[in-house]
Amino acid sequence: MSALPASRFFGYAALAWFASTRIGQLRDPQLRLQFHRQINAAGIAALPVIAVLAALTGATAVTQVTALAGQDNDLAQRLLFFGLFFELAPLLSALVVVARSSAGIASELAVMHLYDEFTALRRMGVPAADYLLLPRILGPALALPAVTVCFQLIAVGSGWLAVALLQNQPLPLVAGHFLDLADPWLPLASLLKSALMGAAIGIIACHHGSSAERSTQAISTASIHAVGNGLIAVFVVDVAFALAAYFLK
Repeated sequence: MSALPASRFFGYAALAWFASTRIGQLRDPQLRLQFHRQINAAGIAALPVIAVLAALTGATAVTQVTALAGQDNDLAQRLLFFGLFFELAPLLSALVVVARSSAGIASELAVMHLYDEFTALRRMGVPAADYLLLPRILGPALALPAVTVCFQLIAVGSGWLAVALLQNQPLPLVAGHFLDLADPWLPLASLLKSALMGAAIGIIACHHGSSAERSTQAISTASIHAVGNGLIAVFVVDVAFALAAYFLK
């Protein structure tokens, strides 16, 4: 595994180009099966954790704002939409996916590389990169936006309940005020941000897993690098979108 940051960046870029040019290969039934498996691992299996985290985050955010700023309904609603819906929901969802999936993808591929499964697939006439890498890149890229939507709905619903209870307001009035503040472009931007985060998580994990040295120690090293660099990538994407939202307002 290369220790040079420039080499790693080149590897990430090469995998991103590969995935963008090979999406059509998902028409293959075997690839679709692997693709669905990755969606299940990165998205569906994470929903219980996401649901609990979202409910607690929405209620906690509103409670803290009410404790600090008093019963300011407008401030609480702005926090729910701009702070939670657009900013925290994609970020926290991505962190859950990194924690759950990055190490698994990297270690899986490192073990396959150790036992020469890439070469075995090529000898059988199966495109190893398509079969092993493509679903693990595109799966998180599709799963994370879906997970983010679930987080947003649960967190906002939890926040509405907290506002209604703490400020003694009817729930329909709270929901209506939230929708008045909503910018229709921000939900779309949050989904795009989630898709880019998911793709970055998959690309980084696949790079470190598939380029690991052929030793048992390299398996844990690949997992560590996949998680660490995946976290950095998630925050880089998040900061980039936050800056874009700031300058485009």
